[in-house]
Amino acid sequence: MRGNIAITTILATAFTLVSKTWAAPDPNFHIYLAFGQSNMQGDGKIENQDRVVDKRFKMLATAGGCNNRRVGEWYDAIPPLANCAGGLGPVDYFGRTLLKKLPEQIKVGVAVVAVAGCDIQLFEKDNYRSYNMPDWMVGIVNGYNGNPYGRLIEMGKKAKEAGVIKGILLHQGETNTGQQDWPDRVKKIYQNIINDLSLNADEVPLLVGEVVNADSGGACAYHNEVIKRVPQLIKNSYVISSKGLPQKGDGLHFTSAGYRTFGERFADTMLKILGNVSVVDNGSQGSQGSQGSQNQPSTGSTSKINDGWYYITNTNSNKYLSVRNGVGANSQNVELGSTQQKWKLTNNSDGSVTLVSEVGDFALDVSGGSSDNGANVQIYSNYGGDAQKFYIREVSSNVYTITTKVSNGEKALDAEGARTSDGTNILQWTDEGKSNQTWTFKSAESNNGSGEQKQDNSCWSTALGYPCCDTCVSVSFEDGDGKWGIQNDDWCGLQKSCFANNTCSGAQGYPCCKSSCDVYSSDNDGNWSIENDDWCLIDEAKC
Repeated sequence: MRGNIAITTILATAFTLVSKTWAAPDPNFHIYLAFGQSNMQGDGKIENQDRVVDKRFKMLATAGGCNNRRVGEWYDAIPPLANCAGGLGPVDYFGRTLLKKLPEQIKVGVAVVAVAGCDIQLFEKDNYRSYNMPDWMVGIVNGYNGNPYGRLIEMGKKAKEAGVIKGILLHQGETNTGQQDWPDRVKKIYQNIINDLSLNADEVPLLVGEVVNADSGGACAYHNEVIKRVPQLIKNSYVISSKGLPQKGDGLHFTSAGYRTFGERFADTMLKILGNVSVVDNGSQGSQGSQGSQNQPSTGSTSKINDGWYYITNTNSNKYLSVRNGVGANSQNVELGSTQQKWKLTNNSDGSVTLVSEVGDFALDVSGGSSDNGANVQIYSNYGGDAQKFYIREVSSNVYTITTKVSNGEKALDAEGARTSDGTNILQWTDEGKSNQTWTFKSAESNNGSGEQKQDNSCWSTALGYPCCDTCVSVSFEDGDGKWGIQNDDWCGLQKSCFANNTCSGAQGYPCCKSSCDVYSSDNDGNWSIENDDWCLIDEAKC
Protein backbone atom coordinates (compact mmCIF):
# COMPACT_ATOMS: atom_id res chain seq x y z
CA MET A 1 0.00 0.00 0.00
CA ARG A 2 2.88 2.30 0.86
CA GLY A 3 4.37 1.75 -2.55
CA ASN A 4 1.09 2.63 -4.23
CA ILE A 5 0.84 5.86 -2.26
CA ALA A 6 4.40 6.77 -3.18
CA ILE A 7 3.77 6.11 -6.87
CA THR A 8 0.54 8.12 -6.73
CA THR A 9 2.34 11.01 -5.05
CA ILE A 10 5.14 10.95 -7.62
CA LEU A 11 2.66 10.90 -10.51
CA ALA A 12 0.64 13.75 -9.02
CA THR A 13 3.80 15.80 -8.53
CA ALA A 14 4.91 15.04 -12.08
CA PHE A 15 1.59 16.17 -13.52
CA THR A 16 1.75 19.34 -11.43
CA LEU A 17 5.23 20.12 -12.72
CA VAL A 18 4.22 19.46 -16.28
CA SER A 19 1.16 21.71 -15.99
CA LYS A 20 3.29 24.50 -14.53
CA THR A 21 5.93 24.11 -17.20
CA TRP A 22 3.43 24.24 -20.02
CA ALA A 23 1.06 26.86 -18.63
CA ALA A 24 0.28 29.28 -21.43
CA PRO A 25 1.41 32.91 -21.00
CA ASP A 26 -1.37 35.29 -20.02
CA PRO A 27 -2.08 37.56 -23.01
CA ASN A 28 -3.53 40.14 -20.62
CA PHE A 29 -0.28 40.40 -18.66
CA HIS A 30 1.68 43.18 -20.39
CA ILE A 31 5.37 43.15 -19.52
CA TYR A 32 8.08 45.76 -20.11
CA LEU A 33 11.86 45.40 -19.91
CA ALA A 34 13.87 48.40 -18.72
CA PHE A 35 17.59 49.07 -18.52
CA GLY A 36 20.05 51.92 -18.05
CA GLN A 37 22.11 53.69 -15.43
CA SER A 38 21.32 55.70 -12.29
CA ASN A 39 18.10 57.41 -13.37
CA MET A 40 16.66 54.08 -14.50
CA GLN A 41 17.94 52.48 -11.29
CA GLY A 42 16.06 55.25 -9.52
CA ASP A 43 17.57 58.01 -7.41
CA GLY A 44 14.42 59.53 -5.91
CA LYS A 45 13.35 59.35 -2.29
CA ILE A 46 10.69 56.67 -1.83
CA GLU A 47 7.77 58.34 -0.05
CA ASN A 48 4.65 56.86 1.55
CA GLN A 49 2.53 57.42 -1.56
CA ASP A 50 5.04 55.37 -3.57
CA ARG A 51 4.66 52.34 -1.33
CA VAL A 52 0.97 51.92 -2.15
CA VAL A 53 0.61 50.00 -5.39
CA ASP A 54 -2.18 48.33 -7.35
CA LYS A 55 -2.01 44.54 -7.05
CA ARG A 56 -2.10 44.38 -10.85
CA PHE A 57 1.32 46.05 -11.04
CA LYS A 58 4.08 43.46 -10.65
CA MET A 59 7.88 43.45 -10.77
CA LEU A 60 10.17 40.60 -11.69
CA ALA A 61 13.06 40.58 -9.20
CA THR A 62 16.25 40.95 -11.23
CA ALA A 63 18.91 41.49 -8.52
CA GLY A 64 19.88 39.09 -5.77
CA GLY A 65 19.89 39.91 -2.06
CA CYS A 66 17.36 42.77 -2.17
CA ASN A 67 14.41 42.95 0.25
CA ASN A 68 14.35 39.14 0.55
CA ARG A 69 13.25 38.94 -3.08
CA ARG A 70 14.37 35.94 -5.07
CA VAL A 71 15.68 36.48 -8.58
CA GLY A 72 13.18 35.47 -11.24
CA GLU A 73 10.08 35.66 -9.04
CA TRP A 74 7.18 38.11 -9.24
CA TYR A 75 6.32 40.60 -6.50
CA ASP A 76 4.13 43.65 -6.04
CA ALA A 77 5.94 46.55 -7.75
CA ILE A 78 6.99 48.41 -4.61
CA PRO A 79 10.20 50.40 -5.15
CA PRO A 80 13.08 49.98 -5.50
CA LEU A 81 12.48 47.98 -8.68
CA ALA A 82 16.03 47.55 -10.02
CA ASN A 83 18.16 46.78 -6.96
CA CYS A 84 18.58 47.87 -3.35
CA ALA A 85 21.03 50.62 -4.32
CA GLY A 86 18.17 52.33 -6.15
CA GLY A 87 15.17 54.43 -5.22
CA LEU A 88 12.14 55.80 -6.99
CA GLY A 89 12.54 55.85 -10.77
CA PRO A 90 10.52 56.45 -13.94
CA VAL A 91 9.30 52.86 -14.24
CA ASP A 92 7.33 53.14 -11.00
CA TYR A 93 4.83 55.62 -12.38
CA PHE A 94 5.09 54.25 -15.90
CA GLY A 95 3.35 51.10 -14.69
CA ARG A 96 0.90 52.88 -12.41
CA THR A 97 -0.20 55.24 -15.17
CA LEU A 98 -0.70 52.40 -17.64
CA LEU A 99 -2.99 50.62 -15.20
CA LYS A 100 -5.08 53.73 -14.70
CA LYS A 101 -5.84 53.90 -18.40
CA LEU A 102 -5.96 50.25 -19.46
CA PRO A 103 -8.90 47.85 -18.99
CA GLU A 104 -9.24 46.42 -15.49
CA GLN A 105 -8.39 42.91 -16.68
CA ILE A 106 -4.93 43.98 -17.85
CA LYS A 107 -1.97 43.48 -15.53
CA VAL A 108 1.39 45.21 -15.99
CA GLY A 109 4.76 43.72 -15.13
CA VAL A 110 8.26 45.19 -15.30
CA ALA A 111 11.78 43.80 -15.19
CA VAL A 112 14.37 46.52 -14.51
CA VAL A 113 18.14 46.03 -14.80
CA ALA A 114 20.14 49.18 -14.13
CA VAL A 115 23.57 50.14 -12.82
CA ALA A 116 24.30 53.64 -11.55
CA GLY A 117 27.11 55.40 -13.40
CA CYS A 118 27.60 52.71 -16.02
CA ASP A 119 28.72 53.21 -19.60
CA ILE A 120 26.50 51.82 -22.37
CA GLN A 121 29.29 49.27 -22.85
CA LEU A 122 28.04 47.33 -19.82
CA PHE A 123 24.98 46.27 -21.89
CA GLU A 124 26.96 45.25 -24.98
CA LYS A 125 26.88 41.48 -24.81
CA ASP A 126 30.11 41.03 -26.76
CA ASN A 127 31.96 43.84 -25.04
CA TYR A 128 30.90 44.03 -21.38
CA ARG A 129 33.75 41.83 -20.11
CA SER A 130 36.37 44.44 -20.99
CA TYR A 131 34.54 47.22 -19.15
CA ASN A 132 36.80 48.78 -16.52
CA MET A 133 34.34 49.55 -13.75
CA PRO A 134 35.13 51.44 -10.53
CA ASP A 135 35.21 49.48 -7.26
CA TRP A 136 31.93 50.94 -5.98
CA MET A 137 30.09 49.60 -9.03
CA VAL A 138 31.25 46.01 -8.64
CA GLY A 139 28.70 45.09 -5.98
CA ILE A 140 25.76 46.32 -8.06
CA VAL A 141 26.99 44.43 -11.12
CA ASN A 142 27.57 41.29 -9.09
CA GLY A 143 23.90 41.48 -8.07
CA TYR A 144 23.23 40.73 -11.74
CA ASN A 145 25.69 37.84 -11.71
CA GLY A 146 28.35 40.06 -13.28
CA ASN A 147 26.44 40.44 -16.55
CA PRO A 148 23.57 42.97 -16.58
CA TYR A 149 22.69 42.29 -20.21
CA GLY A 150 22.66 38.55 -19.58
CA ARG A 151 20.38 39.05 -16.58
CA LEU A 152 18.03 41.20 -18.68
CA ILE A 153 17.74 38.42 -21.26
CA GLU A 154 17.31 35.79 -18.54
CA MET A 155 14.47 37.80 -17.03
CA GLY A 156 13.01 38.45 -20.47
CA LYS A 157 12.68 34.70 -20.97
CA LYS A 158 11.00 34.39 -17.58
CA ALA A 159 8.66 37.22 -18.54
CA LYS A 160 7.63 35.45 -21.75
CA GLU A 161 6.57 32.43 -19.68
CA ALA A 162 4.14 34.62 -17.72
CA GLY A 163 2.87 37.18 -20.24
CA VAL A 164 3.63 39.20 -23.34
CA ILE A 165 6.56 41.62 -23.69
CA LYS A 166 5.08 44.87 -24.99
CA GLY A 167 8.01 47.25 -24.95
CA ILE A 168 11.53 48.16 -23.82
CA LEU A 169 12.47 51.27 -21.83
CA LEU A 170 15.94 52.84 -21.75
CA HIS A 171 17.40 55.69 -19.71
CA GLN A 172 21.16 55.98 -20.08
CA GLY A 173 23.66 58.38 -21.54
CA GLU A 174 25.11 60.62 -18.85
CA THR A 175 28.31 58.58 -18.82
CA ASN A 176 28.42 58.70 -22.63
CA THR A 177 27.53 62.37 -22.99
CA GLY A 178 28.17 63.72 -26.46
CA GLN A 179 29.44 60.45 -27.93
CA GLN A 180 28.11 60.46 -31.46
CA ASP A 181 28.17 56.68 -31.84
CA TRP A 182 25.83 56.21 -28.87
CA PRO A 183 22.65 55.81 -31.02
CA ASP A 184 24.37 53.12 -33.11
CA ARG A 185 25.38 51.24 -29.98
CA VAL A 186 21.83 51.50 -28.62
CA LYS A 187 20.52 50.14 -31.91
CA LYS A 188 22.79 47.09 -31.67
CA ILE A 189 21.72 46.41 -28.05
CA TYR A 190 18.06 46.73 -29.02
CA GLN A 191 18.53 44.34 -31.95
CA ASN A 192 20.33 41.88 -29.65
CA ILE A 193 17.42 41.94 -27.20
CA ILE A 194 14.91 41.42 -30.00
CA ASN A 195 16.90 38.52 -31.44
CA ASP A 196 17.85 36.86 -28.15
CA LEU A 197 14.23 36.86 -26.98
CA SER A 198 12.73 36.03 -30.40
CA LEU A 199 10.63 39.18 -30.38
CA ASN A 200 9.12 41.10 -33.30
CA ALA A 201 10.64 44.57 -33.55
CA ASP A 202 7.45 45.89 -35.16
CA GLU A 203 5.52 44.91 -32.04
CA VAL A 204 8.03 45.82 -29.32
CA PRO A 205 8.96 49.52 -29.37
CA LEU A 206 11.95 51.12 -27.69
CA LEU A 207 11.20 54.15 -25.50
CA VAL A 208 14.27 56.26 -24.73
CA GLY A 209 14.20 58.95 -22.06
CA GLU A 210 16.15 62.19 -22.26
CA VAL A 211 18.67 63.14 -19.59
CA VAL A 212 18.01 66.19 -17.37
CA ASN A 213 17.09 69.02 -19.73
CA ALA A 214 18.95 72.29 -20.17
CA ASP A 215 15.94 74.24 -18.89
CA SER A 216 16.40 72.49 -15.53
CA GLY A 217 20.16 72.92 -15.39
CA GLY A 218 21.10 69.53 -16.80
CA ALA A 219 24.84 68.88 -16.65
CA CYS A 220 24.62 66.48 -19.61
CA ALA A 221 21.83 68.21 -21.52
CA TYR A 222 23.89 68.29 -24.70
CA HIS A 223 23.41 64.54 -24.95
CA ASN A 224 19.70 65.04 -25.62
CA GLU A 225 20.62 66.11 -29.15
CA VAL A 226 22.33 62.74 -29.54
CA ILE A 227 19.35 60.88 -28.07
CA LYS A 228 17.00 62.54 -30.57
CA ARG A 229 18.78 60.69 -33.39
CA VAL A 230 17.70 57.25 -32.12
CA PRO A 231 14.38 57.21 -34.07
CA GLN A 232 16.39 57.83 -37.26
CA LEU A 233 18.14 54.48 -36.71
CA ILE A 234 15.41 52.42 -35.03
CA LYS A 235 12.07 52.56 -36.79
CA ASN A 236 9.92 51.61 -33.82
CA SER A 237 11.47 53.93 -31.25
CA TYR A 238 10.36 57.06 -29.40
CA VAL A 239 12.11 59.76 -27.39
CA ILE A 240 10.50 60.82 -24.10
CA SER A 241 11.08 64.47 -23.25
CA SER A 242 12.53 65.54 -19.91
CA LYS A 243 11.65 69.17 -20.49
CA GLY A 244 10.68 70.98 -17.32
CA LEU A 245 11.32 68.04 -15.00
CA PRO A 246 12.93 69.13 -11.72
CA GLN A 247 16.36 67.81 -10.74
CA LYS A 248 18.00 67.30 -7.34
CA GLY A 249 20.65 70.00 -7.75
CA ASP A 250 23.45 67.82 -9.11
CA GLY A 251 22.38 68.37 -12.72
CA LEU A 252 22.10 64.61 -13.21
CA HIS A 253 19.24 63.12 -11.26
CA PHE A 254 15.55 63.95 -11.16
CA THR A 255 13.58 64.58 -7.99
CA SER A 256 10.89 62.14 -6.87
CA ALA A 257 8.25 64.44 -8.35
CA GLY A 258 10.26 64.54 -11.56
CA TYR A 259 10.41 60.74 -11.75
CA ARG A 260 6.65 60.49 -11.27
CA THR A 261 5.95 62.87 -14.13
CA PHE A 262 8.64 61.26 -16.29
CA GLY A 263 7.03 57.85 -15.76
CA GLU A 264 3.67 59.29 -16.76
CA ARG A 265 5.22 60.65 -19.97
CA PHE A 266 6.68 57.23 -20.79
CA ALA A 267 3.25 55.71 -20.18
CA ASP A 268 1.35 58.28 -22.22
CA THR A 269 3.60 57.60 -25.19
CA MET A 270 3.15 53.84 -24.78
CA LEU A 271 -0.61 54.25 -24.59
CA LYS A 272 -0.58 56.15 -27.87
CA ILE A 273 1.41 53.31 -29.42
CA LEU A 274 -0.94 50.65 -28.04
CA GLY A 275 -4.08 52.42 -29.23
CA ASN A 276 -7.34 50.80 -28.18
CA VAL A 277 -6.38 47.81 -26.03
CA SER A 278 -8.78 44.88 -26.03
CA VAL A 279 -8.89 42.21 -23.35
CA VAL A 280 -7.99 38.79 -24.76
CA ASP A 281 -10.31 35.94 -23.74
CA ASN A 282 -7.89 33.23 -22.70
CA GLY A 283 -10.52 30.96 -21.18
CA SER A 284 -9.76 31.78 -17.54
CA GLN A 285 -11.62 33.81 -14.95
CA GLY A 286 -8.46 35.58 -13.85
CA SER A 287 -7.93 36.82 -10.31
CA GLN A 288 -10.55 39.56 -10.17
CA GLY A 289 -13.02 37.54 -8.07
CA SER A 290 -16.55 36.48 -8.91
CA GLN A 291 -18.46 38.58 -11.37
CA GLY A 292 -21.37 38.93 -9.00
CA SER A 293 -19.42 41.07 -6.56
CA GLN A 294 -18.11 43.59 -9.05
CA ASN A 295 -21.26 45.61 -9.66
CA GLN A 296 -22.44 46.36 -6.11
CA PRO A 297 -20.57 47.00 -2.85
CA SER A 298 -20.49 44.33 -0.16
CA THR A 299 -21.54 46.71 2.61
CA GLY A 300 -25.16 47.35 1.67
CA SER A 301 -27.30 49.10 -0.90
CA THR A 302 -26.33 52.37 -2.53
CA SER A 303 -28.27 55.64 -2.51
CA LYS A 304 -29.15 57.65 -5.59
CA ILE A 305 -28.15 61.30 -5.84
CA ASN A 306 -29.07 63.03 -9.07
CA ASP A 307 -26.39 63.97 -11.56
CA GLY A 308 -25.14 67.50 -11.11
CA TRP A 309 -22.72 69.85 -9.39
CA TYR A 310 -22.37 69.64 -5.61
CA TYR A 311 -20.46 71.02 -2.67
CA ILE A 312 -19.40 68.06 -0.52
CA THR A 313 -18.94 68.80 3.18
CA ASN A 314 -17.42 66.64 5.91
CA THR A 315 -19.84 66.38 8.87
CA ASN A 316 -17.10 66.28 11.50
CA SER A 317 -15.35 69.49 10.41
CA ASN A 318 -18.01 71.27 8.31
CA LYS A 319 -15.25 71.79 5.74
CA TYR A 320 -15.31 71.05 2.06
CA LEU A 321 -13.85 68.22 0.03
CA SER A 322 -11.20 70.20 -1.86
CA VAL A 323 -8.32 69.88 -4.27
CA ARG A 324 -5.14 71.28 -2.76
CA ASN A 325 -4.62 74.91 -3.82
CA GLY A 326 -7.39 74.50 -6.41
CA VAL A 327 -4.81 73.28 -8.93
CA GLY A 328 -5.79 70.75 -11.61
CA ALA A 329 -2.97 68.24 -12.13
CA ASN A 330 -2.49 64.50 -12.03
CA SER A 331 -1.89 63.20 -8.48
CA GLN A 332 -2.86 66.54 -6.90
CA ASN A 333 -3.86 65.86 -3.30
CA VAL A 334 -7.43 66.02 -1.97
CA GLU A 335 -8.01 67.46 1.50
CA LEU A 336 -10.35 69.44 3.73
CA GLY A 337 -10.67 73.16 2.96
CA SER A 338 -12.66 76.19 4.03
CA THR A 339 -13.22 77.37 0.45
CA GLN A 340 -16.11 75.90 -1.51
CA GLN A 341 -15.16 73.68 -4.44
CA LYS A 342 -17.68 72.03 -6.74
CA TRP A 343 -17.74 68.39 -7.80
CA LYS A 344 -19.69 67.08 -10.77
CA LEU A 345 -21.47 63.86 -9.77
CA THR A 346 -22.32 61.40 -12.55
CA ASN A 347 -24.17 58.14 -11.92
CA ASN A 348 -22.78 55.03 -13.61
CA SER A 349 -24.68 51.97 -14.79
CA ASP A 350 -23.06 49.75 -12.12
CA GLY A 351 -24.51 51.76 -9.23
CA SER A 352 -21.34 53.75 -8.63
CA VAL A 353 -20.67 57.45 -9.25
CA THR A 354 -17.76 59.47 -10.54
CA LEU A 355 -16.86 62.85 -9.06
CA VAL A 356 -15.07 65.31 -11.34
CA SER A 357 -13.54 68.46 -9.84
CA GLU A 358 -14.32 71.98 -11.01
CA VAL A 359 -10.58 72.53 -11.54
CA GLY A 360 -10.72 70.60 -14.84
CA ASP A 361 -11.34 67.15 -16.26
CA PHE A 362 -9.83 65.50 -13.18
CA ALA A 363 -11.74 62.85 -11.25
CA LEU A 364 -11.58 61.89 -7.59
CA ASP A 365 -9.21 58.92 -7.58
CA VAL A 366 -7.73 56.33 -5.19
CA SER A 367 -3.98 56.41 -5.73
CA GLY A 368 -2.66 53.35 -7.52
CA GLY A 369 -6.13 51.77 -7.52
CA SER A 370 -5.22 50.32 -4.13
CA SER A 371 -7.74 48.61 -1.84
CA ASP A 372 -5.51 49.05 1.21
CA ASN A 373 -6.24 51.11 4.30
CA GLY A 374 -4.38 54.40 4.10
CA ALA A 375 -4.37 54.60 0.30
CA ASN A 376 -4.25 58.27 -0.62
CA VAL A 377 -7.14 60.05 -2.33
CA GLN A 378 -6.20 62.46 -5.12
CA ILE A 379 -7.42 63.73 -8.47
CA TYR A 380 -6.33 62.25 -11.78
CA SER A 381 -7.25 62.66 -15.44
CA ASN A 382 -10.80 61.38 -15.87
CA TYR A 383 -10.57 57.93 -17.48
CA GLY A 384 -13.45 56.08 -15.78
CA GLY A 385 -11.59 53.18 -14.15
CA ASP A 386 -12.54 51.54 -10.85
CA ALA A 387 -10.11 53.78 -8.95
CA GLN A 388 -12.41 56.66 -9.92
CA LYS A 389 -15.72 55.02 -9.00
CA PHE A 390 -17.45 55.44 -5.64
CA TYR A 391 -20.58 54.22 -3.89
CA ILE A 392 -22.88 56.65 -2.07
CA ARG A 393 -24.77 55.25 0.94
CA GLU A 394 -27.15 57.34 3.05
CA VAL A 395 -26.70 56.81 6.81
CA SER A 396 -29.16 59.52 7.92
CA SER A 397 -31.06 62.34 6.27
CA ASN A 398 -28.70 63.89 3.67
CA VAL A 399 -25.69 62.35 5.40
CA TYR A 400 -23.71 59.85 3.35
CA THR A 401 -20.63 57.69 3.32
CA ILE A 402 -18.58 57.67 0.13
CA THR A 403 -17.00 54.25 -0.29
CA THR A 404 -14.58 53.10 -2.97
CA LYS A 405 -15.23 50.55 -5.68
CA VAL A 406 -11.65 49.29 -5.52
CA SER A 407 -12.40 48.06 -1.98
CA ASN A 408 -15.77 46.66 -3.06
CA GLY A 409 -17.45 49.35 -0.98
CA GLU A 410 -15.79 48.27 2.26
CA LYS A 411 -13.60 51.38 2.70
CA ALA A 412 -14.66 54.99 2.85
CA LEU A 413 -13.30 58.46 2.24
CA ASP A 414 -11.81 59.41 5.59
CA ALA A 415 -10.50 62.71 6.99
CA GLU A 416 -7.24 61.44 8.40
CA GLY A 417 -7.09 61.21 12.18
CA ALA A 418 -10.55 62.85 12.49
CA ARG A 419 -8.72 66.18 12.26
CA THR A 420 -10.70 69.28 11.30
CA SER A 421 -8.05 71.76 10.15
CA ASP A 422 -7.60 73.00 6.60
CA GLY A 423 -5.24 70.71 4.73
CA THR A 424 -6.32 67.54 6.56
CA ASN A 425 -5.56 64.69 4.19
CA ILE A 426 -8.30 62.52 2.70
CA LEU A 427 -7.53 58.83 2.47
CA GLN A 428 -9.28 55.47 2.26
CA TRP A 429 -10.10 53.59 5.46
CA THR A 430 -12.43 50.82 6.62
CA ASP A 431 -15.99 52.16 6.70
CA GLU A 432 -17.01 52.59 10.34
CA GLY A 433 -19.64 55.30 9.78
CA LYS A 434 -17.76 57.79 11.96
CA SER A 435 -18.30 61.50 11.47
CA ASN A 436 -14.93 61.98 9.80
CA GLN A 437 -16.17 59.47 7.19
CA THR A 438 -19.59 61.04 6.54
CA TRP A 439 -20.46 63.81 4.12
CA THR A 440 -23.31 66.03 2.99
CA PHE A 441 -24.11 67.01 -0.59
CA LYS A 442 -25.40 70.52 -1.31
CA SER A 443 -26.46 71.33 -4.86
CA ALA A 444 -24.35 73.97 -6.58
CA GLU A 445 -26.66 74.18 -9.59
CA SER A 446 -28.16 77.48 -8.46
CA ASN A 447 -24.71 79.03 -8.40
CA ASN A 448 -24.28 81.30 -11.41
CA GLY A 449 -20.52 81.20 -11.38
CA SER A 450 -18.43 80.71 -14.46
CA GLY A 451 -16.98 77.48 -15.70
CA GLU A 452 -18.30 74.14 -16.82
CA GLN A 453 -21.57 74.34 -14.92
CA LYS A 454 -22.71 77.33 -16.96
CA GLN A 455 -21.43 75.57 -20.05
CA ASP A 456 -23.75 72.62 -19.33
CA ASN A 457 -26.77 74.94 -19.07
CA SER A 458 -26.09 76.57 -22.43
CA CYS A 459 -24.78 73.55 -24.32
CA TRP A 460 -26.61 72.78 -27.58
CA SER A 461 -26.47 69.00 -27.06
CA THR A 462 -28.37 69.00 -23.75
CA ALA A 463 -31.61 69.58 -25.70
CA LEU A 464 -30.90 66.27 -27.44
CA GLY A 465 -30.33 64.42 -24.19
CA TYR A 466 -26.53 64.52 -24.21
CA PRO A 467 -24.12 66.61 -22.11
CA CYS A 468 -21.58 69.03 -23.48
CA CYS A 469 -17.98 67.79 -23.60
CA ASP A 470 -15.99 69.03 -20.61
CA THR A 471 -12.98 69.76 -22.83
CA CYS A 472 -12.32 70.14 -26.55
CA VAL A 473 -11.81 66.43 -27.26
CA SER A 474 -11.33 65.12 -30.80
CA VAL A 475 -14.31 65.00 -33.17
CA SER A 476 -15.71 61.47 -33.46
CA PHE A 477 -18.82 62.26 -35.50
CA GLU A 478 -20.50 65.23 -37.20
CA ASP A 479 -24.13 65.69 -38.22
CA GLY A 480 -26.61 68.49 -38.79
CA ASP A 481 -26.76 69.28 -35.07
CA GLY A 482 -23.05 69.77 -34.61
CA LYS A 483 -19.77 68.02 -33.84
CA TRP A 484 -19.72 65.16 -31.36
CA GLY A 485 -17.01 63.78 -29.12
CA ILE A 486 -16.85 60.92 -26.64
CA GLN A 487 -16.32 61.20 -22.88
CA ASN A 488 -17.03 58.61 -20.19
CA ASP A 489 -17.99 56.13 -22.93
CA ASP A 490 -20.89 58.32 -24.10
CA TRP A 491 -21.56 60.99 -26.72
CA CYS A 492 -21.03 64.64 -25.82
CA GLY A 493 -21.50 67.83 -27.83
CA LEU A 494 -18.45 69.90 -28.73
CA GLN A 495 -19.06 73.59 -28.15
CA LYS A 496 -18.58 75.99 -31.03
CA SER A 497 -15.88 77.73 -29.03
CA CYS A 498 -13.66 74.72 -29.64
CA PHE A 499 -13.54 75.70 -33.31
CA ALA A 500 -14.21 79.43 -33.29
CA ASN A 501 -10.64 80.63 -33.51
CA ASN A 502 -8.71 77.62 -34.74
CA THR A 503 -8.93 74.50 -36.84
CA CYS A 504 -7.56 72.12 -34.22
CA SER A 505 -9.94 69.40 -33.07
CA GLY A 506 -7.58 67.05 -31.22
CA ALA A 507 -6.57 63.53 -32.22
CA GLN A 508 -6.39 59.99 -30.84
CA GLY A 509 -8.70 60.92 -27.98
CA TYR A 510 -6.50 63.79 -26.80
CA PRO A 511 -7.65 67.44 -26.78
CA CYS A 512 -6.01 70.44 -28.40
CA CYS A 513 -3.60 72.43 -26.28
CA LYS A 514 -5.19 75.50 -24.75
CA SER A 515 -1.98 77.54 -24.73
CA SER A 516 1.15 75.40 -24.93
CA CYS A 517 3.30 75.55 -28.05
CA ASP A 518 6.26 73.50 -26.73
CA VAL A 519 6.82 70.45 -28.96
CA TYR A 520 7.50 67.24 -27.03
CA SER A 521 6.69 64.74 -29.79
CA SER A 522 5.56 64.64 -33.43
CA ASP A 523 3.67 62.13 -35.55
CA ASN A 524 1.25 62.04 -38.50
CA ASP A 525 -1.40 63.95 -36.53
CA GLY A 526 0.92 66.88 -35.87
CA ASN A 527 3.00 68.25 -33.02
CA TRP A 528 2.27 67.24 -29.44
CA SER A 529 2.77 69.10 -26.18
CA ILE A 530 1.78 68.49 -22.56
CA GLU A 531 -0.79 70.31 -20.43
CA ASN A 532 -2.06 69.17 -17.03
CA ASP A 533 0.45 66.30 -17.20
CA ASP A 534 -1.21 64.81 -20.28
CA TRP A 535 -0.76 64.94 -24.06
CA CYS A 536 -2.44 67.64 -26.15
CA LEU A 537 -2.28 68.38 -29.87
CA ILE A 538 -0.67 71.74 -30.60
CA ASP A 539 -2.98 74.22 -32.29
CA GLU A 540 -0.81 75.45 -35.15
CA ALA A 541 -3.12 78.44 -35.67
CA LYS A 542 -2.12 79.71 -32.24
CA CYS A 543 1.54 78.75 -32.42
